[in-house]
Amino acid sequence: TYSWDRETIQLMQTLIPKESLLFIADAKITFDSFRGSMVATVNSRSIITVNPGKKPQQHLQKHNIRWNETPEDSITDVYTVRQLKQKAQENPEAFFGITYSFISKLDLDSSVSKVIRTRCSRCKFLVPEDMSCTNQLCPGRDQVFSAATCFDLLVDLSDHTGTLQACHLRSPMAEKTLGCTVKEFTSLTDDKRTKMKWRLLLERCKIYVKVVPSAKIKTGVRGTILACSLADPGEVKQHMSTVFQSHV
Repeated sequence: TYSWDRETIQLMQTLIPKESLLFIADAKITFDSFRGSMVATVNSRSIITVNPGKKPQQHLQKHNIRWNETPEDSITDVYTVRQLKQKAQENPEAFFGITYSFISKLDLDSSVSKVIRTRCSRCKFLVPEDMSCTNQLCPGRDQVFSAATCFDLLVDLSDHTGTLQACHLRSPMAEKTLGCTVKEFTSLTDDKRTKMKWRLLLERCKIYVKVVPSAKIKTGVRGTILACSLADPGEVKQHMSTVFQSHV
């Protein structure tokens, strides 16, 4: 198994041979002509669970949330921003939750290059201007190059307890959140982009998020938005009235 994510590489280096048990969801299986065998490749969509424990089925059912599943079907725990940060400090593994927060930073009206990125279709590496993949471990290096243009935003989430900075909002979740495709976005005027921004900015949203502790990030937490929609006021009141008791 090989990965292009530094955190995954660091995780692999902490494992104990013949003792550590891994459950890897959403890994891509391909034939490696150099090794003459099948290899498993993990990327940003993959979920790695280390040593599931005595009740692996129950544990994995809770944490094995595939990228293309509906988050509402699997994620139920509700957190404030402070609780997300605290759990990330106490738990070295990735976890999932719901937060009723405000989007406090959403730079849709900045440079298009900061909103939309081009990535290799096979390994998801960022593609430079010469439109070629620079990843030496890309499984498609011997094939015709293929790239995909997608949303790649950094979003801040805030509530009364604090702010979770620089959360990733990428395609295809970004399209669902913004209500437009990459092609449609590039054709919008600056005024329309600003209008789209303020439709979500500083509005209370129901946000499904994946949180990964990360020592290489200043905040120590890396968040990825799995789904985002304007929150129902009644639902917010119902959940926030019990969230403090359930996560003390």
